[in-house]
Amino acid sequence: MIASSDSNSIFFKDLSGTYPNARNTLHATIKYSGKQTILYNQKFPKDHTVYLQFESDFADQLTLKAYSGLTEIESFTNAYVSSYGSGANIRYYTNFTIVLDSIYYEKQIWFKVTQTGSNPWTSEPIFTTNMTDPVTGKLDKLYRIVKYTNLSRMDSDLSSVFIDWLNIPSTGNYMDFFVEVIDNEPNDTDESEILEGSQSESMLSSVNFKGRIFKTGPIPEYMCDKIAVVSNLSVFTVNDIEYIKKGGTNRPPFGSSTLYQLDMKLTQKNAIAINVDALGAAVTPVTPPISGTPMYIGSVTSVAPDETEVKTITSQAAEKVDQTKVYTITDARFCFAYPTSFGALSSILDNAGDEIISGFNVTTLTFTIGADSISFDIYTLKSLTSVTSYSIQYKW
Repeated sequence: MIASSDSNSIFFKDLSGTYPNARNTLHATIKYSGKQTILYNQKFPKDHTVYLQFESDFADQLTLKAYSGLTEIESFTNAYVSSYGSGANIRYYTNFTIVLDSIYYEKQIWFKVTQTGSNPWTSEPIFTTNMTDPVTGKLDKLYRIVKYTNLSRMDSDLSSVFIDWLNIPSTGNYMDFFVEVIDNEPNDTDESEILEGSQSESMLSSVNFKGRIFKTGPIPEYMCDKIAVVSNLSVFTVNDIEYIKKGGTNRPPFGSSTLYQLDMKLTQKNAIAINVDALGAAVTPVTPPISGTPMYIGSVTSVAPDETEVKTITSQAAEKVDQTKVYTITDARFCFAYPTSFGALSSILDNAGDEIISGFNVTTLTFTIGADSISFDIYTLKSLTSVTSYSIQYKW
């Protein structure tokens, strides 16, 4: 049978079953006593690329069809890209990449995914429209793009959450969707540590985190479920800022309707200000362990390259300075190798400025440099990729 995760970019439901409930009934046809059913379309901007993945216990191909009303406008048939487990416990994962081009413009669209021997799954409707602010040329301020991945915790296999993130074909292994949001209420937090002496006090450290109260416009229950799930994943961003959810989600009803207004407290993952007292300790600048030590920024084909493969990359003098590399590669992996003494990278940003460090494998090897043995940290993209004039930033 087919299964669709709640974290899929578009929400799908198995409409089979004897008794109707929120999980097997489309929002447009759901009935609650005393509640007015208000229609809802999940909005996407024109020409946006949507990534979907489905799980199945059968190896047969899956077919995904897009409909406007009862008219089929596009069809895809794909084989699975990965499988896990064995015997009765084997599961197959199939991807679909949909470009919402002109055939989707200004239309209510719904999708159906089918497989021989499985119940079909039907999507809640979407609507593709112009979501650009005419003044700024950016995303309209009414909407937020929510991007997320669970790549660093993909083995957790949580119910209704599991997706094979490693094989999502987007750069950084992300999925995303758009939602109407009001987030003008701050949710900043600050903390401090004080050393209390007999006659005076000293500030040891202080830190400040920016945050927001994330409050949606009126949305149906399935969108509330989706946001609750993806905000618990290892990487959760809103308009390209990474947040950590504090506490749970609230979803009070929107009047006497079948819609809700979800709200939750978000705090930025990285502090905007930090102060640490050195307490008289000397700080020694980090330098390469030996004069003339190189570092390597380029591409390889192995996910865990050895010394020989890394040294095929043109070297440059090692220095602990943020690096930017523009890539044009085919079926290769971004790679950055540098002396371990520099410490771990804090961030890797893609061409759009999105955080993708979770998509990198990290290994440590000892290289022979002249007559010396020097430890190197090697960051390598987990998935093969093909890009043209694509910028990657490596940051300490």
